[in-house]
Amino acid sequence: MPIPGLGGLSVLDTHLLATLARGTDSRKKIMLLLAVLAACVINGDTMTGVLRQATWLVVAVIVLIVVQTIAMRLPQPRVKPVVEPDTNG
Repeated sequence: MPIPGLGGLSVLDTHLLATLARGTDSRKKIMLLLAVLAACVINGDTMTGVLRQATWLVVAVIVLIVVQTIAMRLPQPRVKPVVEPDTNG
């Protein structure tokens, strides 16, 4: 179905990603472009910091799981309900 406003291009030809995928027979081209862009922005120090923080996050989650597991195995204290005296009459 041609679109007259775009010089007679079909609907599929107006989509950049579809055009790249059909023209080169490679659907990874945009991903490679994004990876190169990310590599330019993220340097080694940034990645080291991200990995360090991720390591501490994993350690914290493991500690929380261990604490919850131990807390479930401890005996729970039995609390008697408090009965309020009837002051109405």
